[in-house]
Amino acid sequence: MASAWVLIFVFAAFFHQGDCALKLATYFGDHMVLQRAPQQAVLWGTADTEGDTITAKVTGQGSQGTTVTAKVSHGKWKLELPAQTGKGPFTVDVSSSDGHVMLHDVLFGDVWLCSGQSNMYFGFSSVINATAELHHALQFPDIRFTRAKLVQSATPQDTMAFDIPWTGPNSRYIGSSSAVCWLFAEYLHEKLKYPIGLVESSWGGTPVEAWSPPQVFTACAQHNKRAPNGHGVLYNAMIHPLLSTTLYGALWYQGESNSGRAEQYGCQISNMVKQWRTQFHQQSLHQTSNSFPFGYVQLAGNANTSLVGAFPGERWAQTANYGYNPNPAMPKTFMAVAMDLPDYNSPRGTIHPRYKQDVAQRLVLGALNVAYGQKDVVFQGPFPSAFMEGQHTLEIQYDHGHAKLTVRNNKGFEVCCSVSNMTHCDDRHDAWVAALLTKHQTSLVTLGTSRCGTRHVVGVRYEWRTSPCDFKQCSLYDSASGLPAPPYISHDLKPNQGPEIIG
Repeated sequence: MASAWVLIFVFAAFFHQGDCALKLATYFGDHMVLQRAPQQAVLWGTADTEGDTITAKVTGQGSQGTTVTAKVSHGKWKLELPAQTGKGPFTVDVSSSDGHVMLHDVLFGDVWLCSGQSNMYFGFSSVINATAELHHALQFPDIRFTRAKLVQSATPQDTMAFDIPWTGPNSRYIGSSSAVCWLFAEYLHEKLKYPIGLVESSWGGTPVEAWSPPQVFTACAQHNKRAPNGHGVLYNAMIHPLLSTTLYGALWYQGESNSGRAEQYGCQISNMVKQWRTQFHQQSLHQTSNSFPFGYVQLAGNANTSLVGAFPGERWAQTANYGYNPNPAMPKTFMAVAMDLPDYNSPRGTIHPRYKQDVAQRLVLGALNVAYGQKDVVFQGPFPSAFMEGQHTLEIQYDHGHAKLTVRNNKGFEVCCSVSNMTHCDDRHDAWVAALLTKHQTSLVTLGTSRCGTRHVVGVRYEWRTSPCDFKQCSLYDSASGLPAPPYISHDLKPNQGPEIIG
């Protein structure tokens, strides 16, 4: 079956559109996945005859065969296909006086966009246990993917190129596909039992600015300390041409290239999500939700070092400074904590950990709860909900007393000691010192704060290091799900409202 995919591509590429004046956008291809009902998949393209009628229909067992039309305006056209509940395979037939084009072996399922930098681009063939994983992937013909070619532009583009055409799993392409993106789809498919389409558009070493439309730079002007060189060049070339696509959701793995600029990033990422949602919604004839689910990976552990570094601040900024998702600044988002997944021996460097299976599994938990409404699925680790000071102690309650904690070691906590300020930790003058976990109950931990001496305990932080622990050996985990408590910081011992507690 895998080799058959490759042979089909050659014929399909020849037959697909040829020299016909009627054209589909380059995004479309045989073997693709279009968005299933209740949303309607949007088709778009170009034609030569102004005002001409474009006719399209979906044919195949289970389709209604309903014909839909659109008019050519300024050489372009766009239409909505009838909503499809069946998976297919179907044929999509598009015609006008300028010609006739067809898409074959089209499935209808959920379409996810996967974007970011090198840890999203990270190839499937480089994961832990790659040989077995690649073999297993061939058993999922209802997962289809395509990958955007690496291109940048100073101005918004309407067309783009792809270096992997739409395909199911096959030996030619699966190894170079995004590991996080594919594994997410694989685990999700096992739950949903219907097709998943993946649109990969990522580029290693790129900052969030490159993926953001100009509205983001405007919204975050008070945080910008440099001119927007390179701002939007990947949004223009690798996102803008996709805006008419009917999507179900998006995944994002990025932030390494913005570490050290956490103050700006909190504003940038929340506004980038907001703008992507707005632009996809508008350009897809409102078929992509203006609040489509957005999942992302919090930065993993990096070098084998005890240094604080820039990653902790960046991780906090990835949550728009809330520490959890969804939050008021980033509704309908979900996050995979990865600080406890370092890979000090990665052949591609410690910045590229190979444990993408764990990342994808954690993302799927978030997707099931946030994107698919399965509210009984636990997708977040324990989160602080109250602080209580004692004589040289600090008690921390988790999840409003609902947490069931597993303690794997007694390190990872620090408190802020202040001589002059009894209410707020000032990083410029006050000192962070280690506070060992001395005892714990089901949802409560007690820290020893004697290292502050006569100074006031005014803040607390948790796993605030570039690489806070070895593989899955941070201090606190949820006992049932095994999910880690996320990194945390408070400068005033006043906890955030915290995520909604399920159960």
